[in-house]
Amino acid sequence: MESTVYLGTFDSEAWWRSPNRSMLPSMSSSQAVTMGMDELLFPLCKEQDILFTRQPMDEHLRSYLSQLGYTFTNIHCRNPDHAEDHSLHVFDLLMADAGYYQQLLPVEALISPYSILSDADEFVRRFSFGNHFPSLDTVKAVNSKIYSHELRQRLGIRNSSSIADSSEELLTLGSELLQTGQVLVKDPLGVSGRGNMLIPGERMLKRIAAYLQEQENKGKRTQFILEPLLDKTEDFSCQLFISEQGEVQCISVQRMVNEAFSYAGSYPAGSGFVERLQETDYFSIMEAACRDLFETGYHGEVCIDSMLLASGEIVPIVEINARKSMGLINHHLNHYVQQYSMFSFLTFIQAGYATEVTMQQILGVLRASGLLFTQENRQGIIPLGASTLLGSGNTAIAQAESEWRKGKLYVAAPYTSDVSEARTLIRRVKDVLKSLSMKIYN
Repeated sequence: MESTVYLGTFDSEAWWRSPNRSMLPSMSSSQAVTMGMDELLFPLCKEQDILFTRQPMDEHLRSYLSQLGYTFTNIHCRNPDHAEDHSLHVFDLLMADAGYYQQLLPVEALISPYSILSDADEFVRRFSFGNHFPSLDTVKAVNSKIYSHELRQRLGIRNSSSIADSSEELLTLGSELLQTGQVLVKDPLGVSGRGNMLIPGERMLKRIAAYLQEQENKGKRTQFILEPLLDKTEDFSCQLFISEQGEVQCISVQRMVNEAFSYAGSYPAGSGFVERLQETDYFSIMEAACRDLFETGYHGEVCIDSMLLASGEIVPIVEINARKSMGLINHHLNHYVQQYSMFSFLTFIQAGYATEVTMQQILGVLRASGLLFTQENRQGIIPLGASTLLGSGNTAIAQAESEWRKGKLYVAAPYTSDVSEARTLIRRVKDVLKSLSMKIYN
């Protein structure tokens, strides 16, 4: 049976974004957490498949997942120095030691990356994989919010955004939009949570314009999307697939939890919500968007973010992510728990620790508390990875006795009828994690 190799670097925008563009001020984020997210691709794997990860997956977590039926093969970066170098993405890691990995990865397997990055085509050619990818330039173009802006124009749907090509234009357009409310400034290829900024008033707008102008004076080019902050009640997304022949498949619709413009969770939209979308032209717009993507040269997975306004209006295209997505991962998790007549809520627990913590301890305390999902106990969570919480060693040790190290434990919280059940379950899990002397931040 043909095997598929799943792999990826989740912070794709960091490699797509030009270093010559000016940037909004942002909070720093942990690259170690982002680099460990490649483990979250395991729900896509079948028994004959391979998951390549930067760090070796925790053996206790692997054992637990195998008990659930996830029996994929894990291959990890063998060079610790390369794995710890966050300037290298997944294709860099593989090409840097190509001879070694060619012995481990089956010839003519399919390769299924989280996203297309530089060296992807060379990697496929060198390893004789049976794939063809869209060009990197095409991938960068369709993932830009500039493309989403222009697509809305082409499709004749609601488009309240404007493009500012300088700090001066940002100040002018922003001042006009502030007359009717707060303004959202978006980096065309900004990373989730670090590519958006809410401007509440003129004073903040002037500070941001001055900040960008300083960068322009050093040779940086400015380009941002500006739009009014809409009265949104709900975020959701549609996961689709475009074949190499241009055929469009709608995979799922996922409701999203966002906090401060950052992703915080996904769960299935539900039949009632989907029926509501079917009563509108939503899915025809999704197909039209995919046709445009295909004509532009893209094929593969795509996630289109949408939102529902307080007025009841649906904004079908907020932005486009031409890659795999957290919603797609949750679709596969949901498919797994459906055998138990349950649904999956994918989220994370942000935690900190100052003493040694291991995945074995976490699994043990969850099991003892009846909060670990098993085939016999369906009242618990499914931990999805160790590296995003515990770092490269799969054992959490703070750098100094007084220092708290932070990470994220990504989990699937199964529920039977309402997502509130999953939220209650997560709260109970947080209380149990505190028994390991961990601090909870979200």
